[in-house]
Amino acid sequence: MHALVIAGVVLLMLLGLVGIFLPMLPGTGLIFGGILLYGLYDGFQTVTGEFVAAMAGLALLATATDYVAGAVGARRVRATRAGYLGAVVGGIVGVFTLGLVGLFVGPFLGAVTGEVAGGRTARQAVRVGLATVMGVMGGMLLKAAIGVTMIVLFIFRVT
Repeated sequence: MHALVIAGVVLLMLLGLVGIFLPMLPGTGLIFGGILLYGLYDGFQTVTGEFVAAMAGLALLATATDYVAGAVGARRVRATRAGYLGAVVGGIVGVFTLGLVGLFVGPFLGAVTGEVAGGRTARQAVRVGLATVMGVMGGMLLKAAIGVTMIVLFIFRVT
């Protein structure tokens, strides 16, 4: 039974790492699921309730970066409300229509479209679009760092 649980934990964590970069999988949620699975199996002896709660907090923080990162990038170049809205809508549409590529193309095109519709020049709109993409990329890196941190903390806890 122990080997089966460990295999499940490893599988969830590996899928979680992949999910950080593929928006169809809940990356840090899967990593957290692996930690919770081990805690349930272990009776929360090694992986305590406090540890699980801390990991849940990190998973929520990582999830929040998905929603905040693009906006932070756009804010740095003073995007309009239409640009923000365009980036969000573009990100959602992009992910569902183009997968991983849409994670970058969608917010860019959405921000540019929103900025142009809001009266900005094409040059200003492209600047906002690029800043939005840079924000998304920065958020993805932060999310990856959080996910890897969760796994490392778990490994240190159980070994």
